[in-house]
Amino acid sequence: MDFIEQATPRGITLKVFPKKWNYLAFDEKGKTIYADAAGLKVLHRVPLVIFVGGSFTVKNNAGAEMSFLKATRGQIVIPYVDTDADRRQRYIFIPAERGIDLIPVRLKALRDISSLVRETEAGTRPDHIVVSGSVTRNDIIIIKNRLADAHIILAGGRDEDGGAPREESEINSFDDQRATEVAKDVNINMMSNNPVFLARVHLREMNISKVNQLILDFDLSPLEAEYILSFVSTMLSKSEEDAEIRKNLPKLEAIQGSLRFYIHLLGKKEAEVRSIIERMNDAAPLASFFTLIAKVKLMYPGTDDQLLFTEFENMLYEKKSALQDGA
Repeated sequence: MDFIEQATPRGITLKVFPKKWNYLAFDEKGKTIYADAAGLKVLHRVPLVIFVGGSFTVKNNAGAEMSFLKATRGQIVIPYVDTDADRRQRYIFIPAERGIDLIPVRLKALRDISSLVRETEAGTRPDHIVVSGSVTRNDIIIIKNRLADAHIILAGGRDEDGGAPREESEINSFDDQRATEVAKDVNINMMSNNPVFLARVHLREMNISKVNQLILDFDLSPLEAEYILSFVSTMLSKSEEDAEIRKNLPKLEAIQGSLRFYIHLLGKKEAEVRSIIERMNDAAPLASFFTLIAKVKLMYPGTDDQLLFTEFENMLYEKKSALQDGA
């Protein structure tokens, strides 16, 4: 057979042609679903997603190189496992053609950058490249030079420059999605690439510990941290009229403090960081602050930056001793 036929839960019929890696789509009445807004192209491209890094595990469900994956609200949900991070299933999201609820996707795992270079020299042109934390910044530059049109995603949710802010429009787009609706599509705790949206969901459900874990687990950009801080601050402003918020007030205030501290660290604002540490009269935030400094130190490897963050650590140790002596 020259094609693979698949019916989607919504009643759409897909006919995939593996030789060319494109497909036809027909609605429940048998009418063609076009690949362009003008209604001129009948063939849709099967997107190719390549995972680069020896720690990735991807499984295809429709043959050796292809999967039929769920698409919701204009995004294809792609599961993967990164054994360097943990062994639980995670997800990335790539743009999907709206109107089709199940989309054929080519998934491929390569061990290293050399394997990817060999693939590209043989004519392979991926649409999306997911790289593990073991792939260096120089390797990413090589990928971008060879595959300028490919979208590069760092496992764990960062974009291709290793931690720069995501586009504001990308963050805002998640405000249009109801948390409960998305939770029906995938396990919300497994979503790994949108910490801002996850924070919003967890705050709605008052899962305060999960919000705190997001701050510790993700290398949040300044913009992302500001968005989450705005969510928390808005909730705190409503504490007088909301009993559930009043009940969780100390935890929310602690998260607010951690986010402010983290934002000042990212901005290397020495005066603000010193002021926060000097005004501490409670040892409770110490563990979180130490972790946040350690995180930011990894993001700024320069000698001067390392000295600055080490100075902040020493200030925390002094504050810890002072609080213990005063106890």
